[in-house]
Amino acid sequence: MVKKILVTGANGYIGTILCNKLLRKGFEVIGWDTDYFKDITIGRYKNKYYSKRTDIRDKIKKLNGIDCIIHLAALSNDPMGALNEKLTLDINYKATITLAKKAKKMGVKRFIFSSSCSVYGIAKENLVNENSPINPLTAYAKSKVLVETELKKLRDDNFCVCLLRNATVYGFSPRFRNDLVVNNLVTSAIAFEEIRILSDGSPWRPLVDIQDLSEIISKFITLDSKAINGEIFNVGFDESNYRIKDIVKYVKKYLPSCKIIYTGEHGKDSRSYRVDFSKIKKILPKLIQKWPLEKSIHHLIKKLNQNFTKKDFDDGKFIRLTHLQNLMKVGKLNKDLYWI
Repeated sequence: MVKKILVTGANGYIGTILCNKLLRKGFEVIGWDTDYFKDITIGRYKNKYYSKRTDIRDKIKKLNGIDCIIHLAALSNDPMGALNEKLTLDINYKATITLAKKAKKMGVKRFIFSSSCSVYGIAKENLVNENSPINPLTAYAKSKVLVETELKKLRDDNFCVCLLRNATVYGFSPRFRNDLVVNNLVTSAIAFEEIRILSDGSPWRPLVDIQDLSEIISKFITLDSKAINGEIFNVGFDESNYRIKDIVKYVKKYLPSCKIIYTGEHGKDSRSYRVDFSKIKKILPKLIQKWPLEKSIHHLIKKLNQNFTKKDFDDGKFIRLTHLQNLMKVGKLNKDLYWI
């Protein structure tokens, strides 16, 4: 029986939601996090789970008693990956495989890896599934592919590897991120009364709310290892493939006075893909989407109207890359993103 779970990246955007959900389900949770974003919160928030400041690049000595590792820790989006491709490789790939090998050696039974649907890049097919050709366009996406490949080699009867290609996440978390497409459209509307679309709005994105994603990840803790070991699963819902310009109508519904502005600063975004999520539905036949896009946007607006300001948007403190650059600028992080 799985009792003790280690979550890396525990204090981030997804980790805070996931860890508290795991506690409610009765698991013992240990969190590791570099704590880059510990003080970047919306509203009042305090962890209810044990968390230790840990950089996954550091030497790992003990994993005693851990039944399952959920690995979220990474330089977590494309602009951050572009900050330093070597760092992206070191953190997202090399440190991940070192951790997985250590886990296997020390008797951890299950390793759940948070990958990304961004590995599909520009999709030539109308609808991509787990067997479709991949086309990673960024250092971030390339690192995810490398990890998937190496983790598959580590699986055996005693070490179950779960590979979850998450759709683009959205929704409220106390450790909020504003560098995700749905969240950013909502915050620009709140801050400026303008729904700012940075591209031409045509690309497709698969989307998943942070609550639904956390619920799905938690279910992989106890699924039969024979059915999932070494398998890749796209994580999301078929009904939540959207063009970016189509997301806007839900923001406009709840903030009707907002203008729609196409800034064009990103040009024609080349990343466009629709994703087939039928495989995960087979392994989780009772899976339902509890947080569809409209519901989540409405919830986001209610939460952020109370706590999000124009200054928050302009400062970029909820944008991962900007915050890391600010920590380096004031001398708290060095160029390799180690605390000084």
